Amino acid sequence: MPGVRLRLAKAILLEHFGPVVQQVGVALLERGRTTLTVLFRRLELSQKQVRESLFTLIQHNVVTYAETAEGSRMVVYYQADIDAILVRDRFPLYMRAVRERCGDDSEKMFVQVLRHGRANYDLLVEQSREPGITRDQLSEAFSTLIDSRIIRECHAQDSISTEDRMMGEEAAEVARRGGLPLTATEMTKLRRELALRREVSYDESAETGAKRKVVLDLEEVQNKKFAAEANTTADPTKFYRANFDRLHILLRNAAVARVAEQRMNLGSGEVVRKLLSASEHKMKHCKTDWKSDPVSQIMLSSLLDPNIPLHVDGRPAGSSGTLDYLEALTQDDMHLVTKESEAGGGQFSVNLQTAGIELKGRMMESIVQEKFGDTARRIWRILLLMQKLNETQVAKLALCPLKTARHCLYAMMNAGLAFIQDVPKTLDHSAARTFFLWYVSIPKSTTQLAQSAYSTLGNLKQRRATEIDARARLIEKMGRSDIVDGSAQLNDAELLAVDNLNRVVATLVGSEVRVAEMVMTLEEF
Repeated sequence: MPGVRLRLAKAILLEHFGPVVQQVGVALLERGRTTLTVLFRRLELSQKQVRESLFTLIQHNVVTYAETAEGSRMVVYYQADIDAILVRDRFPLYMRAVRERCGDDSEKMFVQVLRHGRANYDLLVEQSREPGITRDQLSEAFSTLIDSRIIRECHAQDSISTEDRMMGEEAAEVARRGGLPLTATEMTKLRRELALRREVSYDESAETGAKRKVVLDLEEVQNKKFAAEANTTADPTKFYRANFDRLHILLRNAAVARVAEQRMNLGSGEVVRKLLSASEHKMKHCKTDWKSDPVSQIMLSSLLDPNIPLHVDGRPAGSSGTLDYLEALTQDDMHLVTKESEAGGGQFSVNLQTAGIELKGRMMESIVQEKFGDTARRIWRILLLMQKLNETQVAKLALCPLKTARHCLYAMMNAGLAFIQDVPKTLDHSAARTFFLWYVSIPKSTTQLAQSAYSTLGNLKQRRATEIDARARLIEKMGRSDIVDGSAQLNDAELLAVDNLNRVVATLVGSEVRVAEMVMTLEEF
């Protein structure tokens, strides 16, 4: 496990759960899959503290467990998921996506889901109640979260790690076949069959936990109130958790639409947004979605927002320019939209793999410009378009001196944004008889930039903790009862220090959110 990720995970555990839970979480991260007895021996905590810390981490979907038979007794193993810890830095991004997609009431309820880790309907409604918000509004907000699959029902398997579930499935299948050991070839075939079975058994109702009621009376369907109640059953015995995969899909689709908007205009962004939303319900995971489902031009025209007109030169103002926009997006050099067939006025889909590469490339280009200047950005773009070039070719195409080009190339190589490939002319690999070619690789840069971003996040959190610790006495004074009720006041110097602290902390928190968004783009899109 890379040290930068572990360091960041420690900071997140301390910030979200406190020092006691942090000790248990860090012990699980460092030791891996372990038992409760080992934790008792390793940690200088009471058994009650260790158990309660594990309950907290399981409640927040950070720790999984599995019962394993060892001889005549059952042993419970616990395992911490570092990805589930690191994803907690993206909570502000998720909240913003829910607010834009579902509204303020749904955001309030979603915040409670994040705060409790797992919660039932009654708890969410109780914690989200505010003056001016009725229970019907919260029920509608809950239904919106369920229908959008932003939250989903918790199952018993959620507390079991993926590795343990796979091992259990393999053991059950081997036992069903007679219990004899399988060869390596047979085990590989078995694992492939189980993976295919899990893919086929994917069910949207299991994702959300919402059950559709059967409605037989047409008069009941016409009643909007009954239809709203019939959509989702609020079972108090069901608990719900955030569906981060669905949130990543929503954020990815919004980012892809912004790319199309920046590439052409507002209308093209709306076209791509509706192409993605039409097939959004079938998307499962950002890393497995290669392209969206085809959507006909006729269906797309009915989905477009009439408040965003599609202007086309030479076309009457009242006519639709959907097909013209689709053809322009198809013929664009980025190839974001592809035409699948001619049915229904043309079937079009969005190439999500190309969109992900474009999003990462734009981010890397902005990083190059910010860190190394316009000349380095121009060189990076040339390498991205022309592939492998030597220093002389780079300097010639970038219209800059060779010394400047060499300086930019090596600076970008140290940052993981450019790479060098040696091509020897002889077998002895002599430097005098070797071509050195420069190139850009978005996948290789993605890995290095993600590690650098994790390190930056750790530094930002450390800086924020240092700023708060340096003013601990002032913060303690602000919490005194006489200061809170107004019977005593801070002096001018203390008020200035408080204002400075708030400004510094707000700046650091904003920087953390932006870096977390960069990590999400690099790792999820």
